[in-house]
Amino acid sequence: MSQSRQAGRRSARERAELTFADAVVAGALARVRDELFALSRLLREQPQLRKTLADIAVPPGAKQGLLRDLLAGQLDPNTLSLVEDLAAEDAISYRLRQVLEDLGVQAILAEADARGALGDVADELFRFARTVDGSAELRSALTNPYLDDDRKRAVVADLLEGATSETGLLAAWAVTRPDDPGEVLRALADRAAARRHRVIVEARTAVPLDDDRRDRLAAALAAATGSDVDIEVLVDPAVVGGVVARVGDEVIDGSIRRKLELAMERLTA
Repeated sequence: MSQSRQAGRRSARERAELTFADAVVAGALARVRDELFALSRLLREQPQLRKTLADIAVPPGAKQGLLRDLLAGQLDPNTLSLVEDLAAEDAISYRLRQVLEDLGVQAILAEADARGALGDVADELFRFARTVDGSAELRSALTNPYLDDDRKRAVVADLLEGATSETGLLAAWAVTRPDDPGEVLRALADRAAARRHRVIVEARTAVPLDDDRRDRLAAALAAATGSDVDIEVLVDPAVVGGVVARVGDEVIDGSIRRKLELAMERLTA
């Protein structure tokens, strides 16, 4: 069986992880990351190249040869090998631009992972998402279609001064997406946590939690979710006792207020 067929058994992200591991050893991961983003931009700006690579009538070898002719000597060998591999697969080549951008994000997470900073990155992204959600002025600036991307990235850089470099890179990428910036930032935080085989839980409580209660809450939520958890505690006066926890789109409501509401619903049913 050929190498490309064997590689086809793995997802694009799995194949990228093998490339990133080699790049770490070579000290080239930052270069690979930058090249993945640059290639994604190239495909956006060059529709004819994008169309050729997406065309299932063009043989895989021809696509690989085209990329090699265009990019050999300009890219790190790890990047070129990965892109050639992906372009040869019809299920990926038609969306290669988006895949390369996603793998650029993954490369940033791999950098944080290699430095042992993934926990910090997940925490900083989650907290910045809360900052964005809590400031109408900031949200307005980051979603303003008339504010160019460079200015949005400058705003992020000012706000995240002192954060890990990977957090800055990911946040700068997030605020240039067309989607809600808070949601994109939370998704990135979840992705960073998932790389550590953990989930982020947002817990709302009426009062601050001391270390003992925080640990007991973490144990209870770990049992409820079946995963190790990183807790982000928010003090919310609207929670009357107990805790309201959010895991992704799922809400675990253990507050007194919710119990009273349920009781009233039963009485009036």
